[in-house]
Amino acid sequence: MKHMKADTMKKTIAILAVAASLFATACNKSEILDPTDQRYIYMSYPESGNPVFNFSFVSTIKETVEIAVPIKFAGRPLTEDLAYAVKVFPGNKDTTLKEGEEYELPELIFHKEDFCDTIFVTVHKTARMETGTYNLKFSLESNDNFHATQTGFLEAELRVTAQISQPSWWNQNVIDFYLGGYSDKKFRLFSQNIFVGDYGELDDSEKQYYALKFKYWLEDQTPPVEDEDGTLMKVAIQG
Repeated sequence: MKHMKADTMKKTIAILAVAASLFATACNKSEILDPTDQRYIYMSYPESGNPVFNFSFVSTIKETVEIAVPIKFAGRPLTEDLAYAVKVFPGNKDTTLKEGEEYELPELIFHKEDFCDTIFVTVHKTARMETGTYNLKFSLESNDNFHATQTGFLEAELRVTAQISQPSWWNQNVIDFYLGGYSDKKFRLFSQNIFVGDYGELDDSEKQYYALKFKYWLEDQTPPVEDEDGTLMKVAIQG
């Protein structure tokens, strides 16, 4: 009988020990998973670790565009829209976008029920952009709603131009087999209507696809498109 009581007591102690262990584990998990009252805001760069956003007006006929800069936050979910803050770096007046005339920042509001949002910076094309590149650099700042403390993920730099010049990828191979001879007008039409990006990074089938698409686009234009030298614009690819 004594042995039975002892065994029962051992089992009871073992069960209590397991229960205590599970309770302690649950408390620890609760402490880890429970959201804090703090929120930490940071940039979400499309290209990992690269804070630079390049834009060329060569790729569009629009005079005004919006450049999207994604942001995120970590911490307690939002139940209402909250304001966040940014600091614009003054920079050199000869190389920096002019506020009001060349750029406008939106209302800085992080919308509720999401951990992602976007800063849409409005940029206006001006004559000086046709001869140079101009930038706008800004960073997230802490305020009453968000902490901006994640070093390396707080700054963004916009680089904007309308300057046109022969890109490095428009090499002899592209001239001989795909797009033909280079001209600023041809590059502008190709960028605005067919493809924006680094054509040189495409594989041969992709280069062929976009070159043929440009060829068919030129053939559909009325009146026919003339190049800068007065001849009909044409490409090298056949098909």
